[in-house]
Amino acid sequence: MASNTKITRFKRAQRAKKAGKARKAHARNHGTTPKFAVHSPEAIANAPAAQLSPAMREAAGK
Repeated sequence: MASNTKITRFKRAQRAKKAGKARKAHARNHGTTPKFAVHSPEAIANAPAAQLSPAMREAAGK
């Protein structure tokens, strides 16, 4: 039979391992950076013409 100390240490290790498991999995799968509009009309309008693709230049009228 395991000692009380060994049992306690095992339980604490298990608890630490399980803590935040769902949050950590979600962060791994979806990342931690929030989504934001990279190609919004305002961003396209303010971007230099050299940075725009031909299709975006056409859409922005540059």
